[in-house]
Amino acid sequence: MNTNSFIVTNKQMELDLKLAPFDLWATKVHVLMLAKQKIIDEKIAKKILDSLEGIDREWKQGKFKIDPDKGLHLTIEAKVIEKIGTDGFFMHTARSRNDQVMTAEMIYLREKVLDISHKLLKLLKTLKSLTEKNIQTVMPGYTHMQPAKPTTFGQWNMSYFDMFTKCFDSLKFAFEKYNLCPLGAVESYGTSWQIDRAYTADMLGFAGVWEIPAEAISSRGFPQLAYLDSLKDIAIVISKIAADLLLFTTFEYGYITLADTTAVQMGSVTGSSIMPQKKNPDVLELLRSTAPQIIGYDSIVANLLSGLPMGYNRDTREVKEYIESGFSKVGDALESLTEVLKTMEVNKEKMYQAVLQNYSLSTDLADYISQQKGFPYRKVYKLVGELVKIKIAQKKALTDLTAKELAEFDLTGDELKSVLSPINAVMKRKHIGGASKQVMKNIIRERKKKLNSYAGWIASAWAKIQSSKEKTRKEIYGLS
Repeated sequence: MNTNSFIVTNKQMELDLKLAPFDLWATKVHVLMLAKQKIIDEKIAKKILDSLEGIDREWKQGKFKIDPDKGLHLTIEAKVIEKIGTDGFFMHTARSRNDQVMTAEMIYLREKVLDISHKLLKLLKTLKSLTEKNIQTVMPGYTHMQPAKPTTFGQWNMSYFDMFTKCFDSLKFAFEKYNLCPLGAVESYGTSWQIDRAYTADMLGFAGVWEIPAEAISSRGFPQLAYLDSLKDIAIVISKIAADLLLFTTFEYGYITLADTTAVQMGSVTGSSIMPQKKNPDVLELLRSTAPQIIGYDSIVANLLSGLPMGYNRDTREVKEYIESGFSKVGDALESLTEVLKTMEVNKEKMYQAVLQNYSLSTDLADYISQQKGFPYRKVYKLVGELVKIKIAQKKALTDLTAKELAEFDLTGDELKSVLSPINAVMKRKHIGGASKQVMKNIIRERKKKLNSYAGWIASAWAKIQSSKEKTRKEIYGLS
């Protein structure tokens, strides 16, 4: 291997090919700015723009190839010069590959973030729908993977909904933080040419100019790190929900049955090659594996950026591979998880019976006695705990308790029956965030507003990008 093929690898060319349309857009805007500022003649600008439009068509037709000796950006320049001659040399006036590459990356990243945000929004809508359908679906709640107190499957879904909204907010914050245009920063220190950076930022749909040139170029890789931080958070929550579902789909739990579209009994991917009864939840295991991979990418990028001096450093080129893989893996995981949740069957009776059998109503019993009979909670806690031990030893359920066994607390049979009703226990939680029906309805109403806000933000961001592309087309047409 020679050093050139080490510097411009096949993987880098593959990634750069994805950047080509974004580089071409930024280059067109740069040329428009040069003409507007009378840095180059309009006729020359028109020739360059016509050539760039031709290269754009080549890329859309799958005919554009990167010269490995040049890389993407010099390949584009060489093609322009080949088509229009020495006038093509004017294209790179007041621009370095440093700000050229970073601008293309920022435009590309912007669209990838919006794509991930859309997929995350679809998952959130699915979780909201499951919450609505299961407000009164009682299930065991767990701590330390042991039965704790009854909850609802609606609350389980809403818990993950809220985790994912925090991930969405983090991604949105990173997008807005870095929606800045580095074009015009040049190599790292600006230029003596009288360029209009505000014009190029606006034409490319950015929120503003990345102002200080050295800071802009030295920050290459930081937007990717911020996005990977958010992708990491998403992946971790995905791994948590996958871990829950893996347990819930086991024979012993039986709370969830995966659809055949996500876990087939006989097949080359998710069935057993020898055990005919197996219906393996491979998709959940792969979802669980997403988090450690994204955490790894995040760590690699952080280490690549650490210790780099001010100005451009080629080390940052390596960041592209990890952010691209991060977007790809998390995007696929979000779509797969959404499909799993949409198509799975919830075994409500199995969940309900588990609550009756696993003693998780013990705390509700102790609470009721303390609340209604005026006994100190700790005293009640100890006595109920002893009774639970007895029932476990007798292999009887908590619902087998009699009023006689609780005679010390003057509890009637009707009271005991009511207290040990799983749905009654859950519906008593009327505090903020509680699982009662009315509280959950209020929560869902508020979360719908959040979903509408997210959808509006995505639509607005896409609209601005499309508007900027249309504005560029009109400006190019105006030079004709």
